[in-house]
Amino acid sequence: MTRFAKILIFLAFFLGSEVKGQEIDFGNYYDYTVTLSELNPLSDLEFGTLFQNQGTVNIDITEAKVLTLEGVRYLDVLVTITADNNMVNTDMGCSGSCTIPFTLEAAYANLGADNTGQSTLMPVISNVANAQFPILKRTSGAPGPPPTPVYEGYDPSLFNETAYLYIYGSITVGLVNAGTYSSTITVSVSYD
Repeated sequence: MTRFAKILIFLAFFLGSEVKGQEIDFGNYYDYTVTLSELNPLSDLEFGTLFQNQGTVNIDITEAKVLTLEGVRYLDVLVTITADNNMVNTDMGCSGSCTIPFTLEAAYANLGADNTGQSTLMPVISNVANAQFPILKRTSGAPGPPPTPVYEGYDPSLFNETAYLYIYGSITVGLVNAGTYSSTITVSVSYD
């Protein structure tokens, strides 16, 4: 028998047999909640009173809109922040130049405190910021033991911590009409 024939017989036997694999399911996160809240609900990301052709106006991280993420400390979250590319004049009948370009910037802090000095910048592409991080960052050493499995009477909120999101950015004010300008920033969070 030739070598080619032996290979064909081996392949025919192998392909004809059932291949089995093992799948390990570490569980779903439907029993866990993550809560997104405003640290200071009465403040928005505001650029204040501006003038035509003022140029670039920045809000830095120390003046950012701060959101809190409360969730299970040892689980990772996926955070996506999406902002409109322009702020739009909301006054009725605006004609001419009625938009101001907006550039999103974002960061998060997950060391247990609202501290911009301990924050990590989120990469932003086309006014969309994405990051994956644990609610509470390990400060040293190897990961701890696996999470406690869900059992009757288990309360995952006992393991909750808070991470902080910072939303800020800049606008470029050109020859635009006077009025009130606004835009929408959407934040979505889920466990990974």
